[in-house]
Amino acid sequence: MKKLTSTILAIVFGSVLVLTGCGSNNSKVSEGVNKMLDTTDQLSKAIDSGDQAKVKEIGPNLEDQWKVFEDDVKKDYKEIYGEIENYLDPTIAGSEAPEFDKEALKTLNDQLTNALKELSDKTK
Repeated sequence: MKKLTSTILAIVFGSVLVLTGCGSNNSKVSEGVNKMLDTTDQLSKAIDSGDQAKVKEIGPNLEDQWKVFEDDVKKDYKEIYGEIENYLDPTIAGSEAPEFDKEALKTLNDQLTNALKELSDKTK
């Protein structure tokens, strides 16, 4: 009986550790996505106003924010990882250009925002 109780406790404890680990990754991704969505919103406003300096200031922040949780997305959400990468790099590059193409950058930023919203929905 003592052996059975020990086995059950070990299984429960192991399950709790696994579930806690999964939750923290999901929380990390959710928090990161929310930060990036805030940034894409700020970028959209800067693009709409034609504020080149603000666009150059905000756009590169996306890469730093993405790096924090990118590996978790790559591992747990493979299907959307590639979609985010497809829009992220050109959005950042467009924001860093000497003269930005307002329409092209707005389209890329909107597509990135949509991909991030899709990821956000999956982490809820």
